[in-house]
Amino acid sequence: MRRRTLIVFIILSLVSLTADMVYEGARSVGGSYIEELGGPPVASATIASGDLIGYGLRFVSAVIATYLASSSVFWGIIIFGYALQLFAMPTLAFAYSWSVATALYLTERVGKGLRTPLRDVVLAEVTEDIGMGKGFGVHELMDQAGAVAGPLLVAFMISLYGYRSAFLALAIPGTISMALVLTAFALYQKPKSLEASRPSISFRGLGRKFYVYTLATILLSLGYVHWMNVSYFLKYWRVLGDADIALAYMVAMLTDAITALPIGALYDKIKFKSLYLAPLSALASTILFIYTPTFMGAGEATVRTAAYVMAVLWGVTMGCFETIMRASIADLLPPEKRALGYGVYGLAYGASWTIGSFIYVYLLLQPQPIPAIYATTTLLLSSILISRI
Repeated sequence: MRRRTLIVFIILSLVSLTADMVYEGARSVGGSYIEELGGPPVASATIASGDLIGYGLRFVSAVIATYLASSSVFWGIIIFGYALQLFAMPTLAFAYSWSVATALYLTERVGKGLRTPLRDVVLAEVTEDIGMGKGFGVHELMDQAGAVAGPLLVAFMISLYGYRSAFLALAIPGTISMALVLTAFALYQKPKSLEASRPSISFRGLGRKFYVYTLATILLSLGYVHWMNVSYFLKYWRVLGDADIALAYMVAMLTDAITALPIGALYDKIKFKSLYLAPLSALASTILFIYTPTFMGAGEATVRTAAYVMAVLWGVTMGCFETIMRASIADLLPPEKRALGYGVYGLAYGASWTIGSFIYVYLLLQPQPIPAIYATTTLLLSSILISRI
């Protein structure tokens, strides 16, 4: 059984590598592609609202899986979610209006929302022997390897052939990813949490610490600027070109990949104290992003450097979200409550990040101190709540 769980863990990591090539490659230029198609600034926030849809569906899929306690439903949702994601992004090649492109980006979030909490339950189970912090860290390392390769592929294809060829190229890793998902299902058809759970969707037993943690995450995601906002405004401000925006996202994902395992190992050592890293890095990246246009008078090289440093800090924060913040749920809750807990957490996170993206659309059109004050307030409050966990 240990050998099988290790194999499933490796396969799931490879699934994330190839799947991330697809959707992170496409999302790296989401805002700039919408601007290219003539979309207004609010369209970038509309795409970001896909996180609200996606995280809302995380809650729905978690509730369904918890209530039915059926392995066929459990894996059926995972497989359907991946299929939806991996179909939508290459189809962007045929989007000839910003509204169609927006709909496809939202469709991708639906797929991710459906499959993620249940995939995380399986991941938590198969990493118990090696430590969940390190397990999620290794998984995130593979995940972000794909998130680096995808934007790099997109940047290369855009520079040579344009957007449409770039999106079509993403169909290749998408096909590989689906084959790996089906292999994982064949090897691990009955997650242990289904054996431990009863048909119940009671919120009792989640505990005070879980809700404090979720509130801290809400404030963190309200202040953490969404990449759809970042990519749109980097083009809107004429700070970076299209290929450079994709490369900046690649830098963010590379940083995420490099820091994932150390952050995960740190979590295994000091647990929740490691969570302070998330709001601090989020604040630094957001403030630098807000003030990036002020560097334009110092020359192109200075502006590009500021943008890439911002991307590094943004990637550190995302690394925290994808490793220690996911691992924390498994430590805060018993096995039978994890699927529901991931769903509740995801719904709160997605809703607040979406609301924050619309807030930033308005604030980024205002004088620079205003969005900076907002970011500082929300992220410092998040740090205070983390101290209460």
